[in-house]
Amino acid sequence: MRRVQLFEFHDLTWFPDGWRGMLTDLLSFFTLTVRPFDPVIPKLKDVLEKLNCRTIVDLCSGSSGPWLHIQRELEEEEAYPVRVILTDAFPNLAAFRRAALLSKGRLSFVEKPVNATNVPACLTGFRTLFVAFHHFQPTIAKQILIDAVSKNQGIGVFEYTERSLGWLLPSLLAPFLVWAMTPFVKPTTLSRLFWTYLLPVIPLLLFWDGIVSNLRTYSPAELKELTLDVQRDGYRWEIGKIPTGSCKITYLLGYPMGESGPLVQ
Repeated sequence: MRRVQLFEFHDLTWFPDGWRGMLTDLLSFFTLTVRPFDPVIPKLKDVLEKLNCRTIVDLCSGSSGPWLHIQRELEEEEAYPVRVILTDAFPNLAAFRRAALLSKGRLSFVEKPVNATNVPACLTGFRTLFVAFHHFQPTIAKQILIDAVSKNQGIGVFEYTERSLGWLLPSLLAPFLVWAMTPFVKPTTLSRLFWTYLLPVIPLLLFWDGIVSNLRTYSPAELKELTLDVQRDGYRWEIGKIPTGSCKITYLLGYPMGESGPLVQ
């Protein structure tokens, strides 16, 4: 199935912040509840250990994504505590503040917009994008990788979406999933209930965005192609898939590693 760029509503600059927050709140709730990224945590820890890195700079964080869970797992199950800095081009400050509070300060955030293609030099640490890399067309996606390499920072891309019927067909049920999840998404607000149940804008938006997310997710071969022009001596790339439940996590890891030269696996 050929990749199609299209657009997702919550990417658009004119899109209302309130609706964007409701969408990213749902996505964060889903990842924290279903925990599809659990199988990649040991691999992430392995890379962080190689780099002796204890700071994560999460890009395109939405409403904090899966980090409340992953940070806790790294600390308690992997014995590798990390500091996580949440960033986004459209910072959801209310969600970031909730995450910082729930994490007891282990998660912090940047209040101003952060461009993933030009991350401020003061934000040093291993960069991550969870279910976000597919939002970018190839030229911009490549620039995100170039920025990490040029600033000698590691980067990890993780996607559970996929261009397959196995993912597209369940996406058709997204409105029903939204109606089922919303009572458990915090904070409960009249606005969230109105736009979900009385006037079901949020279910319809997530229906579209969910289908598009799958249609524009990069395959491992396409990720490899993106890295071919982003080679540098001593910078290593790893690409693959890890099973998680009934699907697979597609991942791309890049990091500076001694003087072994560029390598794509």
